[in-house]
Amino acid sequence: MSYGLSFATIASLVVYTYLNHGRQIWAQFRNGQAETPDVHAKIMSKNYKEAPQWWYGILFLLMLILSLVTVLGFPTNFKWWAFLIAVLVSTGFSLPIGIIQAITNVQIGLSVITEFIMGYMQPGKPLALMMFKVYGYITMSQALSFVSDLKFGHYMKIPPRTMFAAQVVATTMASIIQVFTLNFALNHIPDVCTKAQSQHFSCPNGQVFFSASVIWGLIGPQRIFSPGQVYNALFWFFPIGLITPVIFWLAAKRWPASPMKYVNAPLIFGGSALIPPATPLNYLSWGIVGFVFQKYIRGRHFGWWARLNYITSSGLDTGLAFSTLTVFFLFTLNNIAAPKWWGNDVVLTTMDAQDTAVQSQVAPGQFFGPREW
Repeated sequence: MSYGLSFATIASLVVYTYLNHGRQIWAQFRNGQAETPDVHAKIMSKNYKEAPQWWYGILFLLMLILSLVTVLGFPTNFKWWAFLIAVLVSTGFSLPIGIIQAITNVQIGLSVITEFIMGYMQPGKPLALMMFKVYGYITMSQALSFVSDLKFGHYMKIPPRTMFAAQVVATTMASIIQVFTLNFALNHIPDVCTKAQSQHFSCPNGQVFFSASVIWGLIGPQRIFSPGQVYNALFWFFPIGLITPVIFWLAAKRWPASPMKYVNAPLIFGGSALIPPATPLNYLSWGIVGFVFQKYIRGRHFGWWARLNYITSSGLDTGLAFSTLTVFFLFTLNNIAAPKWWGNDVVLTTMDAQDTAVQSQVAPGQFFGPREW
């Protein structure tokens, strides 16, 4: 179901963007430079120099060359033309996904569609598939994060050239530190990325990434989803995704005062994209917090919400980052067990944590799916 909903998400994203924002996008392309600047743009242009476009162009060309060296200089089985297609995919989807994220604060993922494309282009190449996924999906995600940071800096009146330099330096440092941290964890944490790991470093995202490389790269979508195969019915999610936004758009035109104008098909289909590895507990926590702040407080205490809601969100994010570092350096590195109380232990009693949510188990020596591929 997760894969099927991902098919519907991408199909609905294209149609939704065209129907609801097509004219706006075209108008921006034609007249974006002639648009009257708002008060923030006026202040920024008056006090600071803009980062030249050729800075971004040179950075893009440099990264493109380094990526081609990585792809072709190592035994990745990743063709150069497939790499360029991945760059085109990330570039083409950045705008529609950015629109959805700007409206809903939810980023639609390209994980499954990049796996789908590469699985057909280069079947039987799991490493190449993972690299295509990184260049086709993570590039888009990082680009939107970069745009979000630039927007934040724009409103905070940070000089554009300082923002550019800070982003480049921070990204370079983060790349080195992340590789170092990953190698440190793999070499020094006992039983890392296993369910038996005492501090629960079970690597759920890494497990999903590996499983996807096997399903889409090693086995290949043509053996699973093509006509006549075991999951070929999932292809019906593509037309479902194409038709659903049209229905919602027509209903909104027919009843303009109804809530139909707020219905967002890509958000409906893509809302469950984090499952797996996310569980109902993650979604329930997210839903409760969202309801309290975005519905209850916004409706009853709008002044507080308008003035402090964003600051509260930033404070909670910052607090989470500091608490994570504190717990890691004070407790984890010193082999000190976490405090035993209900809030820490109750999650371990759930069916998701105990792997008892599966309705039926495959008996030893048995399997599901075709006997021969």
